[in-house]
Amino acid sequence: MNFKRFFPAILTNLAAALSEILLMASSAWLIASAALHPPLSSLSIGITLVRTAGISRAALRYADRFVSHKIIFKILDDLRERIFLNAAKILPMKSGRSHEGELLHNLTVSADLLKDFLPRVVLPLSTAAIITIFLTYFLNEPLFLIIFLINLIPINIKSADDSNYRERILDFNDGRDELNIFGTKPSIKILNQAAKNFSEENFKVIARQINFDTGFRILNAAGFFFILLKVALVADKIALTMWTLIFLATLEIFSQIQPTVRTWKKIRAIKLPDNKNLHSAQILSTKHAIEIKNLSFSYANEKIFDDFNLKIERGERLSIVGESGAGKTTLLYLLTKLFEPDSGKIVVNGKIAASTFTNYIFSTSIRENFKILHENISDDEIFSALKLCGLENFNIDIPIGEDGANLSGGERNRLQIALAVAKNAEILILDEPTAGLDKKKAEKLINNLISYAKQKNLTLIVITHDSNYFSELGRIEIAFPNKNKE
Repeated sequence: MNFKRFFPAILTNLAAALSEILLMASSAWLIASAALHPPLSSLSIGITLVRTAGISRAALRYADRFVSHKIIFKILDDLRERIFLNAAKILPMKSGRSHEGELLHNLTVSADLLKDFLPRVVLPLSTAAIITIFLTYFLNEPLFLIIFLINLIPINIKSADDSNYRERILDFNDGRDELNIFGTKPSIKILNQAAKNFSEENFKVIARQINFDTGFRILNAAGFFFILLKVALVADKIALTMWTLIFLATLEIFSQIQPTVRTWKKIRAIKLPDNKNLHSAQILSTKHAIEIKNLSFSYANEKIFDDFNLKIERGERLSIVGESGAGKTTLLYLLTKLFEPDSGKIVVNGKIAASTFTNYIFSTSIRENFKILHENISDDEIFSALKLCGLENFNIDIPIGEDGANLSGGERNRLQIALAVAKNAEILILDEPTAGLDKKKAEKLINNLISYAKQKNLTLIVITHDSNYFSELGRIEIAFPNKNKE
């Protein structure tokens, strides 16, 4: 983070804290002086000072919040952008959807914690440190500094672990269809127990934190009381009253140090995805549309590709076939840079547009789905892509539900293809384009796509387990590496 952006907030927060101390001190002086029954005129300066300090305190507190919140919202915007871009680069993960959800959950929690770095760490620590320096200097009392440093001691309080509870929720969410079919009662019991375990652990953690915070408050109060006794030996009653209220205000500031230290420890433990560790697409020259050299890729201990080679020419139209689990969709993820190979090279010459059977459909209208992916697309281009896929009669301004829930499986699949076609890319990859379609609609869709590819001279790749509809395409068959060796 760029700490220079914090300086205005630090200054306004410090000014607000000092104005509060000034208000306490001037109020103490006025009360103590008034107890001696002096002429009212002699208290006019004190009354004016109290009023000025009160107004200043209110104005500076407002300024403190205004400046701090402005900086916080800018930090939050930057964090959201960074998290979104980095998460988009590393998803989908090999480990599956549940772990994708866990990652996104952690990133969201981390963002919430990081945005509070300024108000919960920087401002309390900087204000406490500066006031400690002031008090140490004016009273020539090093004990202030010792108390401040003691409060910085990190107490190791392990946070409650909610990973089991979150993993259960994510796991049951992925299997919600099965739970609805077979009954949710067992899963509810398991979730309730996981929630109970987490709640009990969290209660113990909170209790320990309260005990430690109370202990530090007692320690701080004892230290300040000891200093106050030393001040009492040399100060008159009015000065002693003033220092008493100043110390009370300072004690409140010191009470925030331990929670600040805990927050700082949590923030230091956060590791957001680093752009340096993310693979970017390689741009290498090739005369082919796609060239794959010595590709190896595996999920955990299951190898999908082993020294795999493939060349696809520009304008070539072919189908990639293989049994379920052979790696057809994985190959699409590799070609589109969603996955990175374990070894080998993938060189792509031109823009790729792809439609996968698991693509997400946004819950807004069909028009907005096109606008989200293709910012400057015209209505003519939208209708042209829809007509190619047999969806020209659809109302494109009606919301289609979460993940296209208001569409049938075949309509949803054809909309994904239309969204890919609208990119006007040189290479079009379609994963199971005829899924959910009857024979007549499937044949019409394939004929339209092949004609479109010939007209535009596109490289068309159709990934499928059934090549009955693709007689006009070339054919490449892939299988598991260990099956190739048999």
